Amino acid sequence: VDELQRIEERDGQLHIGAGASLEAAWGALARHWPQLQELWLRFASPPVRHAGTMGGNVANGSPIGDSAPVLMALDACIVLQQRQALRQLPLHQFYLGYMKNALQPGEFVRGLVVPLPQAGTATRAYKISKRFDSDISALCAAFAIDLDGDRIVAARLAFGGMAATVKRAAKAEAALSGQPWTEATLRAAASALTQDFQPLTDLRASDGYRMQVAQNLLRRFWLETRSDAPLPASAVSVFAREATT
Repeated sequence: VDELQRIEERDGQLHIGAGASLEAAWGALARHWPQLQELWLRFASPPVRHAGTMGGNVANGSPIGDSAPVLMALDACIVLQQRQALRQLPLHQFYLGYMKNALQPGEFVRGLVVPLPQAGTATRAYKISKRFDSDISALCAAFAIDLDGDRIVAARLAFGGMAATVKRAAKAEAALSGQPWTEATLRAAASALTQDFQPLTDLRASDGYRMQVAQNLLRRFWLETRSDAPLPASAVSVFAREATT
């Protein structure tokens, strides 16, 4: 269905059809958010990225899917259709429980709508896995904060692998909102993560490891986006290092 494969920009939004390939969808996101390039290139293998779809990855609802945390951090909505009726739902409201979602009988996923980036928003995404390439995430984190100077206006912190669904960290977001983007604020948000999640232990990681890594990734985000001496991409990304050599 041609309409489901389209990726278009209109009205300040990126519209990704549910049938668009993972490769095309990730490529479109990375053009607007270059910080997502590493996660794009580490998401499965090229044959899988060309065959699978981002709409399918999101609709599947796996708690360790890598698309959903990124889209949640970008404040995306999912577009659902039943016959001629369309409705949009914030993606973080789509997942109701383990492998359960808000689809009504007869509805299907038509696409995703992502607001295009605004000045003053800092965005990062991180994938932690046993293998660097083509591996299931032990934990995936995607963060976005809207800044007015050095003050956080709004925060979106989304995690995969920390709960029965991909989930935003509501208490950690509340600890950030309205605060200056300082190390003290970072520590408060990292502490609040323990109220947002009680991760499980499985073959990929223990509960303690997942929590420590989640808090460490939040610190890394601060190190990369703080106003005073932020870490450059060449210091934190193997792809950025390769590009400069």
